[in-house]
Amino acid sequence: MNETLAGFEQRRLAELKDHITTRAAAERDRRPRRRISLAVAAGAVAAAVATVATVTSMGGGDPAYAVSKDSDGIVYVTVRDFRDAEGLSRQLADLGVPALVDFVPAGQKCRDERGTVVTDVPRGLYYPPTQIPGDKEGLGWRMQIDTKLFKPGQTFVWTLEVDPVYGWTGTSTILMHDPVAPCVLVPDDRRHNVQTVSAWPATSLRGYEVGGKTVGEVRPEIDKRGLKVTYLITEPHPDSDRLPPEIARSVPYVMYPSKQNTPVGEDWFVWQADERQPGTIRLMVTPKLNGRAGVDQ
Repeated sequence: MNETLAGFEQRRLAELKDHITTRAAAERDRRPRRRISLAVAAGAVAAAVATVATVTSMGGGDPAYAVSKDSDGIVYVTVRDFRDAEGLSRQLADLGVPALVDFVPAGQKCRDERGTVVTDVPRGLYYPPTQIPGDKEGLGWRMQIDTKLFKPGQTFVWTLEVDPVYGWTGTSTILMHDPVAPCVLVPDDRRHNVQTVSAWPATSLRGYEVGGKTVGEVRPEIDKRGLKVTYLITEPHPDSDRLPPEIARSVPYVMYPSKQNTPVGEDWFVWQADERQPGTIRLMVTPKLNGRAGVDQ
């Protein structure tokens, strides 16, 4: 499906605004989300369930996924663990959904050459995945698919990716013409936005401002507190001059997974820190600060 550059940039900007709105709501609730949320509501229709398949998760508790089909041909899917993507694909196929489900770890992506996208998707064939109500962990997805609306030679491709910056999960759903190539994992060379998120403060560095200091200045404080340190290597957002000021301030930097092995110098700048794991501080560092982020070099 062809798309003009201007249209693509407008769509990405809209997605970015929605993403930041979601993050702001999470901060207000003081319960940070750990994944991207696609907020598209789907009404549930009560019907007799003809078939149900569940698979227990590796750690017990809630099932990894549950798939059911009602007498009207609607398939309901609830997923909490995508690591058995192949098994979920088989269960969907058994219930009449021609599907490929892929799990993509952080730092990787599916190779682009997979097939041709269906542009005239029937209305109501499927709804984008939404959060599972009452899921306290926020790790699950649910969706519904109308098996009656598939045309011959079509495959539903459902991909879940782990964000390499924050570890939350994002999902994409695409209808494609057959044949669809399998997901071949390759190193992720895409640009990922890095936000200024006050919902994830470096709690162990509370009272010590890291923004604008060099790595050489911050490391002694971290060592004094007996903490370990890791780095997220970033660089100023290349489109910051074209973005609205509020967006540029919220997403001042980007990261590339392929550049994370770059040696970090003592003269590099720290602009944010978080504690992703207890006892380990992650410093977001860059050789050059972004003036629009509110800190000039």
